[in-house]
Amino acid sequence: MKRKCDYLAAPAAVMLLMLSVFCVCQMYPFGMNSLSWCDMNQQVIPFLLDFKDILAGKANMFLNMQNCGGMNFWCVFLFFISSPFTFLVALVDKASIYQFVNILVLLKMMTCALTAEIFFRYRFKNLTPMQSTALSVMYAFCGYTMFYYQNHVWLDMMYLFPILLIGLDRLIQKERVGLYIFSYTAMLTVNFYLSYMVTIFLVLAFGLYIYFFAPRERSRKILLLFEISTLLVALLTAVVWLPALMQYVQSARTENLFTSLRVGTFFTRFDTTLVVILCTSAVFSAVVMYLLFVKKQTETAAFSFYIFLLMMTPVFIEPINKMWHTGNYQAFPVRYGYITVFFGLILLAAVISGINEDIRFSHSRMLPLFGAMLAVAAVFIAECLILYKDYHTVTVYTRTLWGNSESLRLLLAFFLTAALAYLVLLLLYRYRQISKMAFSVLLCMLVLLEAVFHSSVYIASAAHSERNALPVIDLDGKIQDDTLYRVKTEKKYFDVNLVGGIGYNTLSHYTSLTNESFLYTMKKLGYSSYWMEVNSNGGTKLTDAILGNKYTIFQPIDLQGMSDIVYENDKYVIVKNEMTLPVGFVMDSNSIETLKKLPDTSRLNLQQTIFQSVFHTNEKLFVNYQPSVKTNIEYQYNKNRYSLTFQDNSKAGMLIYRIPVKEKQTLYFDCFDKLSNNLIEHINSSFNVFVNGKLVEENYPSQPNNGLLALGTFQDEMVEVVIEVLKEVDAKSFGLSGLKDDVLKQAVGRTTAAQLKQYGNQIVGTATANDDHSWLFLPITDDAGFTAEVNHKNTEIQRVLGSWMAVKLQKGENQIVLSYLPTGFKTGLLLSAAGTLLCIVWYRFLKNGSYRRIQFLELSGAFAFILLLFAVLFAVYLFPLGVYFS
Repeated sequence: MKRKCDYLAAPAAVMLLMLSVFCVCQMYPFGMNSLSWCDMNQQVIPFLLDFKDILAGKANMFLNMQNCGGMNFWCVFLFFISSPFTFLVALVDKASIYQFVNILVLLKMMTCALTAEIFFRYRFKNLTPMQSTALSVMYAFCGYTMFYYQNHVWLDMMYLFPILLIGLDRLIQKERVGLYIFSYTAMLTVNFYLSYMVTIFLVLAFGLYIYFFAPRERSRKILLLFEISTLLVALLTAVVWLPALMQYVQSARTENLFTSLRVGTFFTRFDTTLVVILCTSAVFSAVVMYLLFVKKQTETAAFSFYIFLLMMTPVFIEPINKMWHTGNYQAFPVRYGYITVFFGLILLAAVISGINEDIRFSHSRMLPLFGAMLAVAAVFIAECLILYKDYHTVTVYTRTLWGNSESLRLLLAFFLTAALAYLVLLLLYRYRQISKMAFSVLLCMLVLLEAVFHSSVYIASAAHSERNALPVIDLDGKIQDDTLYRVKTEKKYFDVNLVGGIGYNTLSHYTSLTNESFLYTMKKLGYSSYWMEVNSNGGTKLTDAILGNKYTIFQPIDLQGMSDIVYENDKYVIVKNEMTLPVGFVMDSNSIETLKKLPDTSRLNLQQTIFQSVFHTNEKLFVNYQPSVKTNIEYQYNKNRYSLTFQDNSKAGMLIYRIPVKEKQTLYFDCFDKLSNNLIEHINSSFNVFVNGKLVEENYPSQPNNGLLALGTFQDEMVEVVIEVLKEVDAKSFGLSGLKDDVLKQAVGRTTAAQLKQYGNQIVGTATANDDHSWLFLPITDDAGFTAEVNHKNTEIQRVLGSWMAVKLQKGENQIVLSYLPTGFKTGLLLSAAGTLLCIVWYRFLKNGSYRRIQFLELSGAFAFILLLFAVLFAVYLFPLGVYFS
């Protein structure tokens, strides 16, 4: 019983430490503050809310209309929240989710400590309980946790990794493959993307062990067991990685590998990469001890040392680092860092274990013991000074997602102090100057100080109240409408994924899986987008109508005139839009042909083309206006490009539009250049826009607002629009136009709407067509996983408007069923079923002692692995350097 309780010491210590931090910072459960920031706010929490709706039967895991105009949520789940802990959201109210993530992070850190404790007890029998607990707490509080807890599913990879290593050890030492298959399968299921890095590690680590450490007489057998078991894992998890991979390659995240490797610096940003590893300073003390006493160390120490060096290389060299991240990354540049840290800790465990073997009974000498205590005190003093005097400087990461030179300098000072303290303890212990108990107690004290310091820098500094999110979550369930509709926001008031998180269908979405065609279509249609983020603000009343944006979320200050208010609270108002169509309406075949390929023109001119095509009319919906006055501006249009240049660089530039509006019009201003997923465009911050003397938008375009800019709705008045030009502009799309509200209203009124609803992964309903040349326009993001039936017969689906779908109809009433399964899911499911069956066969095959029947495969297996090993070494470590220097 005592032995079992010893395993709980590390998770209990992590719990007490984290709860202390929560208490001091008034974080839940001791207050209402949350540790959520950055990706946890933008992606994790909204998807946890989505998943809560899925568990409650309000949304679908496959066809999720609450994201991206209708998307495959299966792969989003596998990228961001596929953890067993995720199911706990079923027990939590949506209003409490920002606080509940504190508990999720705590539980995962405790699990990291538990699995690390299991590993250290398994691999190092002569570590004392106190020593193994200290090592396990180091792992739970390592830099990887501190930097990346916001992507909390990455912590699942952390706690599974020690189990994977135990599985590998059992495969190598005992030729038992079960735990390896289970743990690797679990890691692939928990996070498809990070499993790419685990796979690279497995090839490199197994290659290193087989060719330098394994007994020659067993090496080929071990290698064949590893290869076959890994192939079985690939089959078992096909339903995970195949759909996820197919969706990933369609995303806007992918870019030219050669371009990615050539740009940037040779060395990484040490202030953000190196610090991830420096947070566990004891591992560097272990490296020094290994180098000083290499002859005394074991095979485990040597293997861990070489793996640690191999894993430290990408921390320093940027092209290699990019290849560890599939060729590029936006932020979080050490996503494999838990592997590096854990092997550093294994080396430390080997060093301590080796010393334990040499020392049976020893007593501390007073002077060395006093010196050891001074070393620990020095760390305490350094910690107090930095946190008291330079707290704002060292916490820059939680404000900017990157370190800087000042924070690096201070963190290096703490690291050197702590690393020297660990080294002093190890040397004194090695030379029998302090006892095992004294060493273990002081080691725990150092771990405590380091854990408190780094959690203060990276967790406590993120503590904040999420009261601003409560009015957003309060909007959940306030629209009583049984049609298939969407909700948009007038501006980017909050994280874009939250619209779906509160249960509404929307065009908004932000993940690494944002479909490229969807992103570019939304940009063309005038909606605000950047990087992988698509927001629903922007567009026009026309695009809102045809895309099913039936309701808009406003802040009261942005409301104009009389509005059909559905619900309001202190901060937000839900308004029913004036001219709306549900998701899905009938169009003429001539319209479909035009919409298959959109003209290469400005965004405002494209709106007119779309109007005439969708509603099959020659009416003019938009009126284009030219500036009445140009002050210090040369305004030219040449070869489909708009240019604005200053006549005199010492003066400000200005365009003034004086527009006599008679019939009701909504005015829009635009400046846009090219389709890309750039974080910042060269046209950003080009204009300040004033309407009738009032500033309506500053520094347009910008990240949160680069779609078409709505200037207001006017009738029977002279409108003066002043465009203050802040810098010279060269763009593909520029201008000011007015949308005739009455013309659009009449066109919408003439349109035959479909009656559609969602049931699970299907869109079901009816639509009436006047002839056999009609099509159902479905503004749902096209994907190869869709199939359509009309009147119980399969029918074709056409992609229109760049990203949406159109389904062929028959004359009269049509019964429509649109079904969706993720691309690759069926094939993956069949492969996974086959993998399950083969795993059972493989287990029985080995249990019955039948290995000799496949022994003839050892030579070919060894040859194949050599080729794979050199391919991985070349692709990850040599190829990126060649491209960088080419």
